[in-house]
Amino acid sequence: MRDLPDRFLFMKVGNHAGETWEQILARKQKEFEKAGVIFWGYGGNSCHPISQVQPFARLAVKEQGSILLVMEPIDSHADPDIVPATEFSRDGVLWERIPEGINVLGSRYAFVLGEIRPGELEIALNSLEVGIGPSSGRAAEAYLQGRTDKGCLVRSKAARTVAIPDEKRVRKGEYTAEMRDPFAVLLR
Repeated sequence: MRDLPDRFLFMKVGNHAGETWEQILARKQKEFEKAGVIFWGYGGNSCHPISQVQPFARLAVKEQGSILLVMEPIDSHADPDIVPATEFSRDGVLWERIPEGINVLGSRYAFVLGEIRPGELEIALNSLEVGIGPSSGRAAEAYLQGRTDKGCLVRSKAARTVAIPDEKRVRKGEYTAEMRDPFAVLLR
């Protein structure tokens, strides 16, 4: 079992846009083989590519040499509009064509990843907190409830206990991928 880094991104993953988790994983592996990189689509209000993910990832790379996305498969029923992205932007100003071989469906943003690898990591939520953004400093076990499915997490200075019914305090990150510069992008 691999050790959990001090700074990493966490994401709940599962079925999306009419594909099963297994189909998505197989498609993303083919993307990596063809393009040498993966665009892992996502949406929502957390982990904005420019204001949160990019600065958080740059600091992690400076401090620990790399940054991981840790994925926890869940039973997901996400079914957004299945519209493929055709362009991406690192900064919201300049837009580029999505590289050939990459297919991102039903997402506003994408993490930029290397190969996705299986490997179980134990994630003790009471030892983590949100590392950037409006929820910075909030206990991870309180933050990652309900529909909140991702976060830029750091080790807390002290273990916390938050009363969270129906949520596990220890999660299993069953897949990881090293993030690649620019770490996250906008899509259209």
